[in-house]
Amino acid sequence: MTMAAKHFFQSEYQLLLPDHAITTIPLQGEGKVEERVNKLFNSLVNNPAWMSALVSADVVLWATHSQGTPVSTILIHRLLEKGFIHRHRQAVCLLAMAGSLMVKYFEADAARELFEFMDSNSSVSQTFRHSLAYILHQGVKTTLVGSMQDQVVPFYSAILAGVNHPNILRAAYIDHHIYSPNDFLINAISFALRLRNSGLSDHGFLTHISEVLAGNIYALEGGHSTVYEELEVYTIAVRYLFETVPLGEQELIYRSTSAMATQQERHASVPSVEAKLDPFQAKVRLNPYYLPWAMRGIFDDENILKDPELSRELENLRALYDRWHPSSSKLREIKFRLEPLKAKL
Repeated sequence: MTMAAKHFFQSEYQLLLPDHAITTIPLQGEGKVEERVNKLFNSLVNNPAWMSALVSADVVLWATHSQGTPVSTILIHRLLEKGFIHRHRQAVCLLAMAGSLMVKYFEADAARELFEFMDSNSSVSQTFRHSLAYILHQGVKTTLVGSMQDQVVPFYSAILAGVNHPNILRAAYIDHHIYSPNDFLINAISFALRLRNSGLSDHGFLTHISEVLAGNIYALEGGHSTVYEELEVYTIAVRYLFETVPLGEQELIYRSTSAMATQQERHASVPSVEAKLDPFQAKVRLNPYYLPWAMRGIFDDENILKDPELSRELENLRALYDRWHPSSSKLREIKFRLEPLKAKL
């Protein structure tokens, strides 16, 4: 994260941040979520240098990965409540990479607790959801990055598909060796993420495509443990914080779809907006036939069709689907499921 911040200011403003302007606080600890929260909190508050840097900071950039996502969310909540982070004078951004919030693929004994996040009514899940709603309400900008090659965490978990709030920015990490600008699936996922970032519905597409994305669908390497090695992932969070209001000039438009006739447009980082958290039960296997229905919902959505830019992207998706010739069995299965929609696409 330090490298990303320095790179951003040097490349955008030709400003070289000195080392003394940034304090790196590496919080580490093993155990279950609550145990780790307590350990990390005590480690932080018992370090005078760290606490002095945190309390006096103008900006707080927080990066976390996998199980660290619920731990960090609950920890930030505690720091805000105790006044160690001051939202009235500090800008805060949380970057969560491959967040283990609705896991389905862990088998190690040390990760058993993570299965409790599969039920939104479990105690640990309720604690996390309460903390997430709190920090979003407090104006903490939250960047959620999921990997298309994740062997451990479902994509819908990493991007928190069941949560809606204007302070959330979602993105996909794609290993460079599998990226293709004309790949239908990559473009479909990018388009669905853009819809969610705009406050529009993806009609469940990202949730149902996650069933297919599980594991390595393009290549044998990459995924869960490579997302945090990419500088650009951290740069997304830095740019989100510094280029959008109130620190930057860009105003992100977040459109509410609750009332289509009186559609509201909201600027990001509005503390008064409450987070909408949908209940979930990840133990239930997703119906594979919902995928074409989700895509049909996108192509019939009036909020998308009446937007000139979004409608042009839909037309591009149709063209990419016609030229799409996947080689792996998983990808061929996706194209087969979407075949009934070929006329619509």
